[in-house]
Amino acid sequence: MTNVVNSRISGEFTGFDGETIFELDNGQAWQQAEYKYLYRYLYRPQVRITREARGYFIEVEGIPTKVRVFPVDIVIEGTIASDFEGFDGNSIFEFDNGQKWQQAEYKYNYHYAYRPRALIISSGGDYILKVEGMEETVRVIVT
Repeated sequence: MTNVVNSRISGEFTGFDGETIFELDNGQAWQQAEYKYLYRYLYRPQVRITREARGYFIEVEGIPTKVRVFPVDIVIEGTIASDFEGFDGNSIFEFDNGQKWQQAEYKYNYHYAYRPRALIISSGGDYILKVEGMEETVRVIVT
């Protein structure tokens, strides 16, 4: 086992849920690579990423389980330019920098936020939108 990263989760950690994306204080982002579900709320917990024979694993302070993850690239880090009302199947998301992204898969999840912080992440050839305050993510394409 090789220690790769020691950092903290940026903001809230709400556990593991399928394809959860973990943004770290050091600027890296990692995505859950195996299905494990565990709910636990922690604010800015310490994390350690290790490399083992089967891949990378994230260990979160106070959680007895480690989960396999893989690194993802943050393409855009910014703010959605107006009211955000979640995903409705055909949503368009405009960032402060003027870029527009459209929902590329059907998901419905209502969540209201005014100008939330958001990330576009490149993962396995897809672009994924992660919005602050939402656990669920959605695939998007640039418009």
